[in-house]
Amino acid sequence: MAQKRSAFTLIELLVVIAIIAVLIALLLPAVQAAREAARRAQCVNNMKQIGLAMHNYISANTALPPQSVDDPQDGRPFQNFSPHARLLPFMEQNQIYNSINWNIGARWSGGGLSSDPNPPDISAAGGGNSIPQMTALTAQIASFLCPSDPNPGASGQFQIGGGAKTVASCNYPANSGLNRHINLGNNNWANNGPSYIATNWDAAVKRTVSLTNFTDGTSNTVIFSEWVKGPGVGPPAKDGLGVVYSMGMASADLPTDQAFAQQCQKILVGPSTQNWTWKGEWWAYGGTMIYSHTIPPNRTACDYTDNLQDQRGTITGVPASSLHSGGVNVLFGDGSVKFIKSSVNIMTWYALATPDGGEAVSADAY
Repeated sequence: MAQKRSAFTLIELLVVIAIIAVLIALLLPAVQAAREAARRAQCVNNMKQIGLAMHNYISANTALPPQSVDDPQDGRPFQNFSPHARLLPFMEQNQIYNSINWNIGARWSGGGLSSDPNPPDISAAGGGNSIPQMTALTAQIASFLCPSDPNPGASGQFQIGGGAKTVASCNYPANSGLNRHINLGNNNWANNGPSYIATNWDAAVKRTVSLTNFTDGTSNTVIFSEWVKGPGVGPPAKDGLGVVYSMGMASADLPTDQAFAQQCQKILVGPSTQNWTWKGEWWAYGGTMIYSHTIPPNRTACDYTDNLQDQRGTITGVPASSLHSGGVNVLFGDGSVKFIKSSVNIMTWYALATPDGGEAVSADAY
């Protein structure tokens, strides 16, 4: 007598497939959440490395690194290198640091090749002085990139020997404080954040920031945060945190930081209002490695219609932003990294922007 074969019925097979599908649907978000947690932890570690390098720099130089050293502070042409470039020796990046020609600036600076009326057409829109800095400018530093952000940021390319080398980018800008233009009456055009311009000729911005300036306390002052890099060049970008939009008004039309923030959030974001999409590029150039606290985290980034190119970040509303859910990581002056919610009270966010504003900030206000 033939033995009867056992097998799954069609209904049983469908039930098994349905159970597997449900398990996958439950498992995938957990896997994605675990991966994002790992990326966020790496982002925090990157910022801690920057904080450690910052304190080692302060120990060696008695002051924080400036966002720019204005001619003729040290007898050399305009030193518009970013704080990031100055921190390289304290981040085990000596080879990149030693490749920098400190006798000229990183980009758009006086002296050197920039005086050539017809510089070689390989400068990645940075002027002739950027050419000798090409090695450093195209070197991507892993500690300057948040793994949660896939955007390239960079758009500029050096054209060399039939090939191209892209300018490197960064997710961690320095805090320049509040809106430089709006604070003209009280601040005389100087940055009121810990990131500063060093000069010995312009009395309006003459300033050096050391730990003695942190009268509010280093644990109550943000020195670096993060932002979402831009999508670079190409077709109009999708609306998002990496794009900077036009305010639709001139820089003289907004009397307060809060008015600026409110007006910026009213913009109908899209290709028609899109201003620039390369946020995060040129990590070695101080002019593009600064953000302001004028607008709370993870809001629309804005630029004035008069678009004062050299002052982006200091008189614009380019805020902190991230692709971490619910807020941004910030590096405080004491070297600690904390997560600030997107819903942070705007006055608390303003208070964290300045080292000497005299505000009292409670830790539960974050």
